[in-house]
Amino acid sequence: MSRFRAHFIICLLFLSPFIFAENIWDLQAVHPDGTGSHPKVAASPVPSNKAIIEGIALNKSSEMLNPNLMWQIYVQAESPDRGGMAAWAGIFYNTAWPRYPDDIEAGDRIRIEGYIDNHNGKVNITERHSADPSLQFTVTILQEDVGMPAPIEISDLAECNYFDQTRSGGGEKYQSQWVLLKKAHIESGTWGAGNSLLLSDDDGSTLTMLLSDQGDFNLYSPPADTFDVRGVFDQEDDVLPYHQEYRLWVKKYSDIILPLNSRFWEHYE
Repeated sequence: MSRFRAHFIICLLFLSPFIFAENIWDLQAVHPDGTGSHPKVAASPVPSNKAIIEGIALNKSSEMLNPNLMWQIYVQAESPDRGGMAAWAGIFYNTAWPRYPDDIEAGDRIRIEGYIDNHNGKVNITERHSADPSLQFTVTILQEDVGMPAPIEISDLAECNYFDQTRSGGGEKYQSQWVLLKKAHIESGTWGAGNSLLLSDDDGSTLTMLLSDQGDFNLYSPPADTFDVRGVFDQEDDVLPYHQEYRLWVKKYSDIILPLNSRFWEHYE
């Protein structure tokens, strides 16, 4: 083999992860009914239909789901790409567990390769509820501790609580991304890990807030006043068309940002 050819092959191997990573925003495109419109969604499970995504992990799996039962990481695209996507697997469809790495931390840059499918209004990488080893996805840490992306600010809940196929507004615009809701308050619901509460803002718009069942919320009292809150924007609508049930999934109490004077007696990170 000539020196030039060997050098060319080495360059291809080095560059290939960057050449073949796909645009997450394109993978999350939707039909009018909210199902994924990208041709790889629910496509035949042959290698050419696998999706490869790269981006920043928004969570450690055990921050959001019981690690003895499920594994899920949200991946947010980096500029110039947009959007986000989750990869999910559960022990319910596997004979061996755990199957995926538990050392991924929020802020790591990762790559996931697998098959994509619809799940309750979003497109996820999954094993398609099968124990077939060929349907497993692969997870690679590219760089540790890159840092979390700056949250996308949502100043009015009316910006994100409706369906828009074009994704110029509404919940699809923020799907599976790290966001910051501004100036919300709890309208109703029971406070505590694993519970959902209804948020409202000054305009009367509403959105569900899901408190992670792995979070530390039971150690604190619910905020009594208006607050800002960070989390992963999500959707879990189990009825077609997938136009509703948008929510903010909050990992831990320190992602709730209270007015400064409300923090005086609080113990927080």
